[in-house]
Amino acid sequence: METGEFQGKVAAVTGASGGIGGTTARLLALRGASVALLDLKDTARIADSLSKEFGVQTKAIKMDVTDPQAVQQVFADIVSWKGRLDFCVNAAGIFPIGNRIDGTELGLWTKVMDINLNGVFYCLREEIRTILHLGIEGSIVNLSSDAGTVSSVGCAPYVASKHAVNGLTKSAAIEYAKSGIRVNAVAPGNIDTAMIQNFGISTADLAKVAQPTGRCGRPEEVAELICFILSDRSSFMTGSIVAIDGGITTTGYGSSDSHDAFTS
Repeated sequence: METGEFQGKVAAVTGASGGIGGTTARLLALRGASVALLDLKDTARIADSLSKEFGVQTKAIKMDVTDPQAVQQVFADIVSWKGRLDFCVNAAGIFPIGNRIDGTELGLWTKVMDINLNGVFYCLREEIRTILHLGIEGSIVNLSSDAGTVSSVGCAPYVASKHAVNGLTKSAAIEYAKSGIRVNAVAPGNIDTAMIQNFGISTADLAKVAQPTGRCGRPEEVAELICFILSDRSSFMTGSIVAIDGGITTTGYGSSDSHDAFTS
């Protein structure tokens, strides 16, 4: 794909310090977009590096997705910065491995829901408001998961949050289809990022027990899919939950031996 595909476009990426969020921000910059990197962590070095490497404008903004007032201010700042907002990627999220439901602490449940669901809602709401106010078309991608379709032992808060993100995506898509705003979700399986590495099992071993393909996915593969969905090449897509999981959700993952890889 030509590097100038997104020339003149402005993109916002939450979770921009993470494996998928950061890789997506890089691909957007490569293709010519101005990119706002939003994260609770400092992304100034990443933003500066992308700007120098690809000759695009970038902006690093610290943002807590669980704070609706802060989210509102950040999107106002993006409009003040560039005057428009074309693409949004909501990639901020956490995946703590915990206990079965009877042993799940309320604090863990609340934390996961605050970040993975409420955070997506707060960002999605401001993104839609911003695009509507600007009177332009826009494309939004929420980061879901294979856990938004199937389940696994010890992951109830995460599974519930991602199922809810899928529902939120579909609701937004149908509500704003006639306004020129497309909303879709990408549902990765096991991707070789720090989130997976924190499970305490190597990606090679995880792939052996969980992946029909025999390997985990790469962040670059997910970023390519996200950028395709953001682009005009997918202009007839909205309300879709697109799996990129190496076939894991075709295998009856919820009953597979791969549970032990996470809960043992």
